Amino acid sequence: MAPSSPAKPPTSSTESQRRLCAIIISVGFLLRFAFVLWQKTYVQLPGRIYPYALEVSSIAAHLVRGQGFSSPFLRDTGPTAWVGPAYPFLVALVFKIFGVYTNRSALVLLGIQCLMAAATGALIYSLAKRTLGERIGFWASWIWTLSPIFFRWPASWIWDFAASALLLALILILTLDVAEFGRRKQWLLLGLLWGLTALTNPALLSILPFSFGYGLFGHARSGQVTNAILATALCVAIISPWVIRNEIVFGQPVFLRSNFWFEFHLGNYHDSNGMGYFGFHPGSNPRELRKYAEVGEQRYIQSAKEEALTFVRRYPREFVDLTLHRMLWFWDGTPLLYQAQEWWQPWEFWPLSVTAWLGLIFLLTRRPRGWLLYAACLVVYPLPYYFVYPVAKYRYAIEPEMLLLSVYLASVLWSELLRKRSIESESQSRKAFQQRV
Repeated sequence: MAPSSPAKPPTSSTESQRRLCAIIISVGFLLRFAFVLWQKTYVQLPGRIYPYALEVSSIAAHLVRGQGFSSPFLRDTGPTAWVGPAYPFLVALVFKIFGVYTNRSALVLLGIQCLMAAATGALIYSLAKRTLGERIGFWASWIWTLSPIFFRWPASWIWDFAASALLLALILILTLDVAEFGRRKQWLLLGLLWGLTALTNPALLSILPFSFGYGLFGHARSGQVTNAILATALCVAIISPWVIRNEIVFGQPVFLRSNFWFEFHLGNYHDSNGMGYFGFHPGSNPRELRKYAEVGEQRYIQSAKEEALTFVRRYPREFVDLTLHRMLWFWDGTPLLYQAQEWWQPWEFWPLSVTAWLGLIFLLTRRPRGWLLYAACLVVYPLPYYFVYPVAKYRYAIEPEMLLLSVYLASVLWSELLRKRSIESESQSRKAFQQRV
């Protein structure tokens, strides 16, 4: 008997996968940064603050000037917890080196964001390899890398959007590894990432219970409860200095951000369109800014909360109607019609939402590994925005997972089409054979 031929090495070795991820990151960064240079999005035009989004950059500028974490609306207005601390400190570091509100600082910050977005492409591949399949990850990662629709926020707006998408993808990957291996080191890294995420974008904390729950119940080995407790303790330890600072500065508990009820007020008042009226915003209305400065941040937000809750009590049907509409508007791109500085129309925005939700339906029927995490991203993460107001850029944090679900949908439909064609071909062959017989 002839000797058997040696087994071929796997087509996707660890080395080739690393090389692929390096190429994805390199191409993704070069395209996005070239876009920044081409469109000159780093140039701050006279009379406009962009690409420096107001609150983050204003706080960063005051940090550099030695005025502490304060004043989110350019004017000196005192201590703030309007946004989480991580991104303002990053911007402040760049300001310290390259200058406050300079084009050089903007170019560096947008470059960092482009690198984050490019790295997210590699994480899309890694996440899919653990859940939906390597082939799906390959296509999704390249679509993310090459498609200009995913360039928008990292390349033009200095905020935490790129960091949020990167951190969430990392967390989902690590959650899957924790569920599979359950090592204490992985648990602690998960707690560390959640602590950093809480200080960057607290809205993502809605997914934390699903992350820890999946890691805890997805692994049968003993000791996982202890590991989960240690990871939770590490997460709490990371955010505690910020929470303690807020308690000391404001004389009352402020968890991570102070402005939820103010944002709730922007989208909920009698005869509101539900999109957030920036005529009530201190960053847009000098009268509101004077009021904010006079009464202080906490009293200002408390006043907005009382007004908003009064509206809910007096007009409950109107509030429910606005909420139901926002559940659609978050996904269909309607906010693009109400917001300036947008580069695309709703018809370019909603297709990803439709394909992602259809992909989730197929996912729930087949339930591959990690299906609960994808469901949490689409079902749980947007909930606060349904009650506040939708903005197109808020979707970016979960767009990597949405893209994977969309490619998963295409893969399932293609497989079904091939299966149907195979059945039809087999049926025709059988009929032809019977006719010959």
